[in-house]
Amino acid sequence: MLGRLGLTLAREHRPDLIALDLHLPDISGETVLTQLRADPLTQDIPVVILSADATPRQIDHLLAAGAQAYLTKPLDVHTFLALVDEHLG
Repeated sequence: MLGRLGLTLAREHRPDLIALDLHLPDISGETVLTQLRADPLTQDIPVVILSADATPRQIDHLLAAGAQAYLTKPLDVHTFLALVDEHLG
């Protein structure tokens, strides 16, 4: 999904969880995360980052920026589903 469209949909629908790729065609996933955290309507929505970038520096940076979790690609479906269960009960 495009980053700007995702932001609009998050504000309109306020989902229980957002899975966010870092490499989007229009704006970066990091920018999306920053804007989600800055908006009172979306600041409390848990965000799980999905990325092929598995460097510890990148992971630490985005967790510090407000992501609840950081999953690397290829995605382990069991780990993803466990995170969904954890955040959605």
